[in-house]
Amino acid sequence: MNEEYGILIHDFEKSKNKKICIHVQEYKGSVFLSIREFFRNKDDEWHPSPRGITVRPELYPELLHGVVSASDALGVAGPEL
Repeated sequence: MNEEYGILIHDFEKSKNKKICIHVQEYKGSVFLSIREFFRNKDDEWHPSPRGITVRPELYPELLHGVVSASDALGVAGPEL
């Protein structure tokens, strides 16, 4: 996957032909965090799907709070960083 979608921070497999990618990207002079589902086409190339969210940097703490709260509610431990 090339960097036309921004700087790849992390990705993980959702299924054989889908993965979740987290990028930091710039759009019209502003920086955003993008969390998007990518799919593998018949030529074995990855492409972004319409499924995902884009978050302004000032909203990142709220997103992080929500994800941490979700891990508590789901009863799963977060990763060791």
